Amino acid sequence: MFSAVGQSAVKGAIISRNIGVTLNAANSDDYSLDVDQNGTNDFTFQTAYVPDPVLTVGFDQIAFPFGSSNGVVIDTQTGDGFPATSVLVPGSSVSPSSLFTGLNDLADLYYYDTIDPPSGNYGEKTGFVGFRFSAADGTHYGYAQVSVKGLNDLAAPFNLTIGTVAYDNVAGKPVTVTAVPEPNSLAMIASVILGLAASLRLQVNDRA
Repeated sequence: MFSAVGQSAVKGAIISRNIGVTLNAANSDDYSLDVDQNGTNDFTFQTAYVPDPVLTVGFDQIAFPFGSSNGVVIDTQTGDGFPATSVLVPGSSVSPSSLFTGLNDLADLYYYDTIDPPSGNYGEKTGFVGFRFSAADGTHYGYAQVSVKGLNDLAAPFNLTIGTVAYDNVAGKPVTVTAVPEPNSLAMIASVILGLAASLRLQVNDRA
């Protein structure tokens, strides 16, 4: 469900929704993300883990439509095929000046095999992926909260969870990463507020 934070949907707002999807790496799951829900797949989150006595391979990455200008904020130079995705935190900015993947790159969230050492920023971490995507009115900027299980997780190695996704509905406008409370947290906050309101009413009635 979308929520808008800002003056209005016309003048500009951060549009967000909770995806709440976990990809099982053992099943080589993937998830197509249509950020603005206009019927176009903007990003595909992919995960896989192959436990083998000789070759252990695991990867979590983000792919984009071929030839599009969509991209993910990265820490390394574009053009090397599998740049590491930058772990953003609340307060980070996603803007035209951010370093994004190239047209033919895939963004690594986490990668491991028995030949190369573990690499990728999202191993055993939760953070925000910054991204840009094209729409009819231009390029938009946004972010997604993502967490990745590590290789040594016994229950679910490399499992990838996608949480809140947000973007600015004004083309070209930079966006600042903001932590959004999970639904359970929102429910707790609401219950506290209701409890305080009930307490104040009782106090007012007692004084009357």
